[in-house]
Amino acid sequence: MQKEERVKKIFHIIFAAFCMGNLFAQGSAKQNKVTVEITQVKSTEGKIYLCIFDSAQGYDKKISYRELSLNPKIGTVVFETTLPDGDYVFSLCQDTNGNGRLDTGFMGIPKEPIALSNYDGKGIPGKFKKHKISISADTKVTVRMIEF
Repeated sequence: MQKEERVKKIFHIIFAAFCMGNLFAQGSAKQNKVTVEITQVKSTEGKIYLCIFDSAQGYDKKISYRELSLNPKIGTVVFETTLPDGDYVFSLCQDTNGNGRLDTGFMGIPKEPIALSNYDGKGIPGKFKKHKISISADTKVTVRMIEF
């Protein structure tokens, strides 16, 4: 076997080992059961859209880690998922008229119900750091739907 062929073969073996290591590392990340409790749902119309953000960059650019749609019911809606250890922001809106977007009015104030982790509805919502929830074990996250 020529030297060039041996180098290529060694490279392929190292590359395959690296890929397998990454595959096993991703598959073995600890998963935590996260129960999301959405309170003060006042309408059964439309869908509730839940976006989970796992980074400040994703939150700022509106690129979510996970997106889900839920059927609303009056009172409280509960949803369970699993997430690896990390910091997350839970952002929700209820598209009551079913047009596929959050309707806003004057100065961008939502016309439809919204919810955001660690947000009481007073003032302008902040950045990722203000609304993040650290997940490192099974966790219950409660968010309250707000109408302006």
